[in-house]
Amino acid sequence: MQKDSDYGLLNTQEDPRFGGRPYGRFGTVAKNGCGMIALYNIMRASDSTTRFEPFYDARKSIKTNLFGLMGTRSSSVPKNLAKKDYQVTRIKPKQAGEAKPFDGVIVLYWFFFGAHYVAGIANGDGTYTWYNQFQNPHSMKLTDFLAHIRKKKEHVYRIWGVTFPKK
Repeated sequence: MQKDSDYGLLNTQEDPRFGGRPYGRFGTVAKNGCGMIALYNIMRASDSTTRFEPFYDARKSIKTNLFGLMGTRSSSVPKNLAKKDYQVTRIKPKQAGEAKPFDGVIVLYWFFFGAHYVAGIANGDGTYTWYNQFQNPHSMKLTDFLAHIRKKKEHVYRIWGVTFPKK
């Protein structure tokens, strides 16, 4: 496989090019890699030279729960972004409507049998394009996205607003 493949922003962790690859000791990207995909999408959106293959090769810096069976540790998200000079702001779900615009956001929500990370990339008009949530990337405000999650009887656990590093 070519190591400099440019996959662009990723809308599914189940992509056959990498979905079957290991994530943690016992997980796979397809089953448990949503946190890694959200981190990648934020970094890719901020820097078009970011490529998935080198990002995946460096995945050991992203800490997992239960050796990958339970996906990415929530504490690993802001730590990995801060290491690369991203400014990360935790947003409380009830204050999402008052949050300043960010370059991107990562939302972690939980449901009966698990949890899921989703990245939203700012469009510059108060909306974000959401990846790894809908069949196709979908644009909406953060508050509308959270309402979508709640409507499905899922529960927002963490929201991080991300400001890209200055170049």
